[in-house]
Amino acid sequence: YATTGGHGACRGCGEVTAIRLVMAANRAITDKRKRDHIRDLESLIGRLGVKQATLSDKEGARRERIGNLIVALEKRLYLYESGPTGNGPAGAVIANSTGCSSVYASTFPFNCYNDPWVNSLFQDAQPLAKGIFEGISAQTVSDVRALRLARLELDDAYVPETHDKEFRCLAWDKFTVEELGLMPTVMTIGGDGATYDIGFGALSRILVTDTPLKVMVLNTGVYSNTGGQASSASFLGQDSDLARIGTAYPGKHEHRKEFGLLASFHPNVFVVSTSTALQGHFLKNALEYLSYTDSPAVMDVYTPCQPEHGIADDASNRHARLAVESRMNPVFVHDPRRGSTLHDWFVLDGNPDPDKTWTTTSLEYVDDDGKIHLLEMALTPAHFALGENRFKKHFRKLGADDANAVPVEEFIDLCQADREGRTAYIWSVDARKRLVKLTVSGVVVELVEERRKYWQMLQYLGGQHVELKDASHRATLESIQAQYQQSLQMRESSLDGIAKAMSELAASSRAPVPQGDFLRGVGNGTFIPILPAGGSAAAGMSSCASAGTAAAGDALVTMDDPAACTNCKTCYQDLSELFEKTRIVVDGVSKEVAHLIPGAIERVTVTPELKNRIKKVAANCDAEIIR
Repeated sequence: YATTGGHGACRGCGEVTAIRLVMAANRAITDKRKRDHIRDLESLIGRLGVKQATLSDKEGARRERIGNLIVALEKRLYLYESGPTGNGPAGAVIANSTGCSSVYASTFPFNCYNDPWVNSLFQDAQPLAKGIFEGISAQTVSDVRALRLARLELDDAYVPETHDKEFRCLAWDKFTVEELGLMPTVMTIGGDGATYDIGFGALSRILVTDTPLKVMVLNTGVYSNTGGQASSASFLGQDSDLARIGTAYPGKHEHRKEFGLLASFHPNVFVVSTSTALQGHFLKNALEYLSYTDSPAVMDVYTPCQPEHGIADDASNRHARLAVESRMNPVFVHDPRRGSTLHDWFVLDGNPDPDKTWTTTSLEYVDDDGKIHLLEMALTPAHFALGENRFKKHFRKLGADDANAVPVEEFIDLCQADREGRTAYIWSVDARKRLVKLTVSGVVVELVEERRKYWQMLQYLGGQHVELKDASHRATLESIQAQYQQSLQMRESSLDGIAKAMSELAASSRAPVPQGDFLRGVGNGTFIPILPAGGSAAAGMSSCASAGTAAAGDALVTMDDPAACTNCKTCYQDLSELFEKTRIVVDGVSKEVAHLIPGAIERVTVTPELKNRIKKVAANCDAEIIR
């Protein structure tokens, strides 16, 4: 089939990056399965031929049955190796909702992908995918039956009376995970308009089934293809095309629909809300998403739309990352296979400082003497909104009288009465990189509050409140243990003194020393150990405690010199739970570097998998500063 030379999307489109990464990941998975299956088919056919040759003339019916199996498996082997097209089976079949992804991808076979691609109506991609899946699975039943029967024949375990009934009722819901892997991935792709809005009812119906479809959502927050109208994925306060604009109009006045959470509360559905800017998080969970077979799997990807968001063509990756860091669009994973409680299923890995309300960032500015400095400040949704034209009208430079100005992250903690007469602001820099304060509108204040509420909900679902209770409990236990150890040491010191006094008394009186390892104390019935010269129970305990402390303090990973970092991104992309990006000033010039998150090593659970990842990161560090 002929294909075009590339996509027809806008330059720097966030959607294209997401689609290409997922399709490449799926191709890697299915190509490996294809190679393994070809080897398995060749082995089965060869072994069946040997088995058939050993059968006597009296077993003619079985010889014929095995001959038929060989023919069926050889046909499957031909189709898998090449087939009539010479390419073998497709790794995926796509049901695409009408939208940007259908426009720039064109129509199969004249599109930019090598897998079957069907453009559907705006609202019914998921029901269409369900039908495609049922049709493919019905065709696969006969091959799965032949594979199962071949293995039974090789084991001399085929019993027609038992197995024929099972084979007669065989359908995809009886397939094993490996047998489901023999089918192509059936995936739907659509924007937030098609998924959050018009197609949500049809999608919800599919999510309550056990059909292992893959649902990919390209979340731009607007109807990008039809003029940029606001959708239910749009943020509070943003301007959009085909809507009233101007300073008198506050922008979108509804809060955003959280589709990821809605999908998570359907039975047994795997959900990942992610961003291509977090390469490690995206690719790791893309593989989980593509391999999940218990029920449908949903991937909601934040994909900036340059013309509708009002950002530069090369800004998609930066703004996607900032959306995560500012809590505007946090990432999470809902995996029903993890543990048995809701808090086990929700994972917030990938978000900076997941135990805090806000993370921090460094703002580079120039002082009156022309020297570069860094200002540490909280990173909020208001800082994200400042960089996009769709929120531009909500910011104004603060006048000289700023005595009543309050940073927005502090302003939202004030009660309504205390807010009277006060102005919320954020720090920024002007064209000369001088520090300025920008006031934020009431709508942006409400946006910050709403995004904080959503983030705190995710923290609760991820079990942050449980971890806080556990931390408090551990602190109490450690305090009690410290008090116990202190009292134990005081007791040992007292016993040492008594033992020394009794020894001196015995020596001065020339009384015989009792035989055995203990001297009995007077009056309290305790036994005092006879210690070696220069030793003491307390000293022994101290040495043990010191050794234990040293062992506990051994560093899992260290970073020698952050100033030497080349910002190759390896550490904070692959080990986001230990490293993060920051900005420092070196020789009067600011630079982005990675650094070890303070206290991160104490918080993580050390597993063999984590140690292996650390070794890989250390080996791939450009500056070789990680050990």
